[in-house]
Amino acid sequence: MSQGIIQNFEYIAAHICDYIKENNFFDVFEIEDIKKILKISNLTTNDFIALVQQSHQTIKANELYICIRNTNISIQNMEDVISVLKSLKKYMKLEMLNGVIDFLDHKEKETSDQNEINEENARLRAEIDEDDNKQKEIISKIAELKNSDDFERVYNFLDELSSQENQKMMLRACEEGLWKKKISSGSLNRAERNILLMACQRGNLKLVKSLIEYGCDKDMQDKYKATPIILASWNPNPEIVKFLISVGANKEAKDNMGRTALIWASFFDNLEVVKYLISVGCNKGAIDNKGTTVLTAAKTKVRNYLISELGMKSD
Repeated sequence: MSQGIIQNFEYIAAHICDYIKENNFFDVFEIEDIKKILKISNLTTNDFIALVQQSHQTIKANELYICIRNTNISIQNMEDVISVLKSLKKYMKLEMLNGVIDFLDHKEKETSDQNEINEENARLRAEIDEDDNKQKEIISKIAELKNSDDFERVYNFLDELSSQENQKMMLRACEEGLWKKKISSGSLNRAERNILLMACQRGNLKLVKSLIEYGCDKDMQDKYKATPIILASWNPNPEIVKFLISVGANKEAKDNMGRTALIWASFFDNLEVVKYLISVGCNKGAIDNKGTTVLTAAKTKVRNYLISELGMKSD
């Protein structure tokens, strides 16, 4: 064989993919030439399978064996092994490979399943480590805020824990007494309102729920005997009032002015709150220390409702 022909085979082997793509490899070359070309070729699994598939239209199974027996195939994983064996079984009629393929299929599935388990375990460990680090940061923050007089900073911290639904750390913060921090700026300083009371006054339902869930007293009082339900009645949205009553808060509690939540809701013209409090049986005839009633305290919307809908009469 001349050097030119050998070099030509090497060129063909290097560009065998072109023939596979054109589906004409077995049409262009004779079997003896194919043997020599494949012997010096390096095929990927996909190229080899495609070549074997193309062969059955041109040559017989025994001729295919002669052509491919010295072929170099690049195998990357168990899936490649199984794919090659399935191709050989089909196109070379090697039924004897059934057991081997089934065994390898089973092993490949076992390996794949184990890899999935390992990946999931690694992911869970990473999440646990991340959670542990976050929990340590929060515990450190709780210890820091325990010695802080910055009310808004503590309030915002508890609000964030509540929003994140971090139950474990919310419980820890409550057990450490962060909710007891009292506002220390402006006129509210005189009322000595803590986190729960201010959350009620500000209409922060989620924080109110969290604080009461973790042990805060639903009927606690500020310096002026205002309770959570009284402060919640200052807001037009009745949801906090509804929640407090659902957990058994005293709906007839009075502050040091003798005002109930219903009188305050009437005073602030919070119609929906007034309607709800009346619907759950609050005393419509309540009177404060100066003789102010639900009706005389009422502003426009509430006053119209009390007179037109409930038939109350002004003096």
